[in-house]
Parts: sequence; C-alpha cells; structure tokens
Amino acid sequence: MSSTLLSMRLRLYASQVRGASSYLSDLKHHYSSTSKREAVRNSDSFAIASPQSAKQMFVNKSVGLRRFSVDMQPNNESHLPLGVNRQSDFFGETVTFVNDIDESLITCIDKSIQIPYSDQNSKVQRDIAKAVESFDGMALCIVSRGASNLRTGHDGDGPDAKAMHSSAMTWSDLLRCATEWNDGSGRFASPMLAVAAVAPLFAQGGKDYVHRIDKLLRATQSPSPRLWKVANHAASFRDAFIATPDGDAAVPLLTPRERFHLHALSLLIQNNHRCAMGAYLRLLELYPGDLLGLSLALDVAYSLGDGEAARVAATNVSTYWSERDGGTLRLHPSQSGQTLASSLVAIGLSSSSALSRAATAETLIEMALARDPDGAGGTSVWALSNVLGSEGRSSEMVSRLAGFDGTQLYQNCGFLNFHTRMAGYGGIALLDRRGASSERSSLRLYDGGFAYLLDYSGNNAVGINNGGEEVVLRDMKVPRSVARDVVGSIFSGWFGNDEAKQKENDPSPQDVDIVQSKRQQPRTLEDTLCWLPPSPILLTQATSLLFRLTLVDGVSPSDHRWVDLKAAWKYSLEMENESSSQKPFEFMPMALLASSLLLDPETLHIESIPTRLENAMNGLNKMGKLLKLGQSQDKTSTTALEWNEVLRDLAQARDFYQRWEMPDGMESTTYLPTSSGDHNSTPQYPIGWDFDVRQFLEHGLCYAAVHVGDYESLCLARAICSEGTTLRQNCPELWWRYSVVLDMLGDEIAAENARAASVSLGSGEGGSTNYDN
Repeated sequence: MSSTLLSMRLRLYASQVRGASSYLSDLKHHYSSTSKREAVRNSDSFAIASPQSAKQMFVNKSVGLRRFSVDMQPNNESHLPLGVNRQSDFFGETVTFVNDIDESLITCIDKSIQIPYSDQNSKVQRDIAKAVESFDGMALCIVSRGASNLRTGHDGDGPDAKAMHSSAMTWSDLLRCATEWNDGSGRFASPMLAVAAVAPLFAQGGKDYVHRIDKLLRATQSPSPRLWKVANHAASFRDAFIATPDGDAAVPLLTPRERFHLHALSLLIQNNHRCAMGAYLRLLELYPGDLLGLSLALDVAYSLGDGEAARVAATNVSTYWSERDGGTLRLHPSQSGQTLASSLVAIGLSSSSALSRAATAETLIEMALARDPDGAGGTSVWALSNVLGSEGRSSEMVSRLAGFDGTQLYQNCGFLNFHTRMAGYGGIALLDRRGASSERSSLRLYDGGFAYLLDYSGNNAVGINNGGEEVVLRDMKVPRSVARDVVGSIFSGWFGNDEAKQKENDPSPQDVDIVQSKRQQPRTLEDTLCWLPPSPILLTQATSLLFRLTLVDGVSPSDHRWVDLKAAWKYSLEMENESSSQKPFEFMPMALLASSLLLDPETLHIESIPTRLENAMNGLNKMGKLLKLGQSQDKTSTTALEWNEVLRDLAQARDFYQRWEMPDGMESTTYLPTSSGDHNSTPQYPIGWDFDVRQFLEHGLCYAAVHVGDYESLCLARAICSEGTTLRQNCPELWWRYSVVLDMLGDEIAAENARAASVSLGSGEGGSTNYDN
C-alpha cells in the first residue's frame, strides 16, 4: 500500500470525527491533486464489488477504519470483460463505467426508450477519475440540498443567487460527464452519473418539468446536454447483461444497487412516482448505506404526500446509521456521512404528527446540528419545521426558519431552490406566532423568495405576456463576483485621482459595447441550471403561504400576487408535453390541491383521483371563487349557503371515514355525499404531509365555518380547534382562532380564556425578524 493512500485514509478517519463540513474540505483537498486522485481510484483497497480481502481488512484495521457499506455484487470483478470498471464513490458505493467495449457483448438493453443522439463524438476523451470526482460532488450536493458543494458561487446578486450558482456549477460538471459517458451508444456508459444528474428533477418536478428545462437548454451554447436523452439512455441499461470472457454465461452489467436506481428512474420518467417509491424502499432494505437513495426516496415521498412511505424509508436505515455512529457503546469511529444521514432520517420520522416520532426526530436533529451545522443545516431545518409544526412551537419555529441565526442554516441550500422553500415555512411560522407585524414579515419572505422567482423566470403575468420563461430567462446570467470590484473601488476611492474616479463613474462607449456583447451571447449551461423556473413543489408552497396571508387579511384576494400565481399555475399546465398521458403535476396530490384554488379541478387531471382528494379540490376551488382570488373585487356578496358547500367538501376531505349527516324528516340516517358504488373501491392515498395539508384543510374549514355561522358548522370548527390545541398547545394562532369560534357559539368565558392563552404564548408581541427594517 502506497504512503499516499495511507495518508488519505488517515485524513478520512480524522474527517469522520469532525463531520460533513470537514470531510467536504478533505474531499476538495483530495481532488486538487490529480496524482492523489488516480492513486486512490486505482488502489485495490477501494474495490468493493466483492467482499473485502484480507489485505483490505488489514489496511482498514491499520488506520482504524471499518468498511460497512459493501455492495454484495454476485459476479466477481474478474468475471467481467476488459473495459468494465467499478469505482467507489466517496460514500463507499459502487459506480460502474463501461469504457470502449464491443457493443455486441451487452444484451437486454431496452432499445424502446433510447433516443438516438445526433451529436455523438467518438473523439471525446473520457476521464473516469474526473467523472467520479463530479459524481462525488453532486451526491453531496443532492444529499445536503446544496449546503455541501465543491464549488463556490459568485456573490454579486446576493447570498441566495450565490447558493444557486454553487449548486449549478457542481451540477453542470456532472451533467457534462453524464452526457459524455451516456452518449447513446453501448460502447460507453455510466448510468449512475445520469441518475445523480436527473433523478432529483424527476422526483420533484416530473417529466414535464424536465422537458421545460430541456427547452431552456436548447438555447445555450452548443453542445448542450439533454436531460431527457441522458435519462432514457441510462434507464435502458437497468436489466443489461454482459457476456463473460470465458463465454460460459452472461452476468448483470451493473450491481444490484445500480439496477434498483435505474428501475426507479425508468418509473420516474413515466411519472409513476408511486411505483418508484416501492423501488426505493426495496433499495434501502438491501443497501441502507445508500444516502443518495435515501435522499431521492424522501423527495418522491414528499411529492406523493406520503408521510408513511417517508417514515418507512427512514426507519429502514436508521439503525444501520446509528451503528455507524460508533455503535450503542460508541466503540467505533463514526462513518463519513453519518451526520447527513441522521438529518435525513429525521425528515422521514417527522413527516407525520406522531409525537413519539417527533421526539426521536428532534434528538437526531440536535445531534446533527451540533456536529455539522454547515453540511446538515438545510435538511435539519426541514425536519425541524415538521417537528416544531406538529407540536405548535411557533416561537421556536420562527427562530429557526425566519430569524437571522436560523436562516444561516439553509441559506446555502440553493439546489432546486430549497432555501426558498424553507423561507416559505418561515413565513407560515410567523403567522402561527401571531406576533406584532407578523403579516408584514411573512409577506416580505414571500416577496423575497417566491415572488422574486416568478419574476426573474418570467412566470408572472407580465413575464408571460412578454413571451414566458424562454424569452425572459435569456438575460439571466450567472451572478458576478463582487470581491474584485469592492477592493478596486476602495483603493480607487482612497488613492485615485479625480480623472480616474470620473472614468470609473462614466464608462466609455467601448466598455458599454463589451457589456452589450456579453448580454447577446448564448447562455451557458451554468446559467440555465442556476436560474430555474418554478417547480410544482415551489408553486404549491407559494400558494400555501399566500393563502394563509389572505385568510388573516395580510393580502387582498385581488392582490397582484394572486394574479401572478394564477398565471404561473396556468403556464405550468400549458407546458404539458403533447405525447403525455397525464397532466404536468397530476402525480403530486398537493400540487393538485393548491392549484385547484385558482384553476378548474377538471383541467388538472386526466386519470381518476381518490375521492378524498377530489372533495378537497372541489371545496378549495369553490372557496377560491367565493374569495375571488386573483380577480377584481366587486360588490357581489356571498351567501351562507355557498360557504356551506365549501364546508361540506372540505369536511369530507378531512374525514378518513364517511361523514354522517342527519337528514330532514323521518328518513333514516345516510352517508353524505350519497353516490352509487362502494366508497372503499378507490384507494385512499394520502394528500400530503401533515404540516402542508393543515395549511389548506384546517384553516380553510375554520374560515368557511365562520362564514356559514350556523351551530353545526361552528361545532365542526370547535372540534378542529380542540384537536389543534390538544396536540399543538403552544401555538398562539390556534388559541386565538379557538376564541373566535367560541365567541360565535356564545361561550364568552371559554373564549376569554382561549384569548388569554394566546396572549400568554406571545400573541401580539415581538414579531420582527431580520427581514424587517
């Protein structure tokens, strides 16, 4: 064993004790030297396709390392033909490379989903070491939601743009490598590169969103990758076999773990997220050390709104990673990635409101934040928002998501605009806190995140009238670095003469021409991946926050923000691929729920949907019409009967069982709404994670009940508030809402007590954040 490898092992061992942010710096240092990189990649001690040899076990023991993640590939490396290489990524998982072999040796490739490449280039020099380096960087970026990046973005447009640029550079590096290796032929292939490059997009946005990104990539400097082609080419290798050198039998080309990833990708390409979820759960049963698989499983579970699936994914791997934290007695060193794994497990445990799971999740979160707030900060905040929201701890939630110290945890999470999503949760926390000027603070978070995204991407009313995202995004280039400009301006201000200052303030026509020529140049790959259009998840969370603001009179129903949001939803719906058999976000129940506030539910889906989701969409659509969201307000008043229809639909959606109503006259009791057929024949899939669904159903129900104003409706609202004050006792907004309902029921004493409880928890106090001036 070389001294270079031994020193690298020692650095890795030291990094395991320090946390993810430290091993990120070690990874940067490691890849800064080509000789070190190739020494590690070519070393026998990093081959994990077969159980460890005695030499490898001795190497690991000599530096205090234990290799836990071993991909138990049945076929040995020696049985594979020359040109098929297996490399180990930074977390110890296998990445297979097919490097210039005879295509006739590979069989069972799914040619039906391959798309021929018109720009194949056999002269491209493919570097396995560079590809693995890019894969390592992107895997860290995905798992940490952009917090851990090998690249640092420019800060010219603020910290948010810097975070997006950092992720875009890492993503671009991998996408170029994935395109080179998956070029449409069978001579070269590395499907796992494509999985890391495109699977998060499919998981969070669906195939129509990927087509939208591809349209933007066509306008970039040539040659530009095509996400759809790369994804289909990689998925075609999911069941590929290769002939062995001795010719006895064919063996699988890829490892079982890689094949599970590709089967999941092939299902995501079809927008079949539910079946893909099953593939990821099976993957995590067999390979619990796969952090990339766990991260993608949580993304798919969130898109499906299935908190139980997220819980299963987390518990499948939780004990595995707790043992990699040194075991129950802490007798062994921690394994690389353990801190990130703890925060991801916490996300799965916090997806539902079960208090026992929330307590366990919070323990994991605090441990991850104590060890590595930089690397695991974003994922920990996501889990923490679910935990604190499930217990109504709105003051803590404001501190973690809207206060200055809290925002530092997710400020660098620019991958797929994750930081904007967390800021949206911070806006909801401010409304639950019900502090002084909470509506204004929450609105600033909306404007600084979601409204800004709709504006720069051309997905608002003005941008769509000007041609939409394909036109508006042409001027969006990567942020510039202001470090040199700041230093130059300081020294020119101190030591420059008047003539130099005048020249700096009044640029010459030549300088103006240079700036104009740069603007006319085609966008780069980094430009496109930095400034992305809004995904269905982002539009859903934007609608959730704006809906809450409208219910507390923080925003008028006719406000221009509703007009822009309606235009964005409609634009996303119209971007449907012609060959698609589904609507663009039909796979995502929460997107259907949110968009139904502004669009006709019948236009949002083609296939049948669960009855519970259908009732919720109908109720919210009627509510949106009664509130006249995004429309000019007239003097037409609404009636209690109209609001009663909203109440009934939302109540049906809230109840997991059929809702009983007492009919008039002497008839027997019946189920309402009455319909033919068995209600249990349609699968009742969940709509969303508890925290997200509450923003629509719970608040919409109480608002409708107050507008109906009769005794039965107010009793339903009282029951909902009673549930909330029991499970989330520390939420000031809940107690205040409860007092309003009790007042309308005539229970003045109980109403006064509820108001006192709200005030004692901080209602009307504080409320200012770092966003207020």
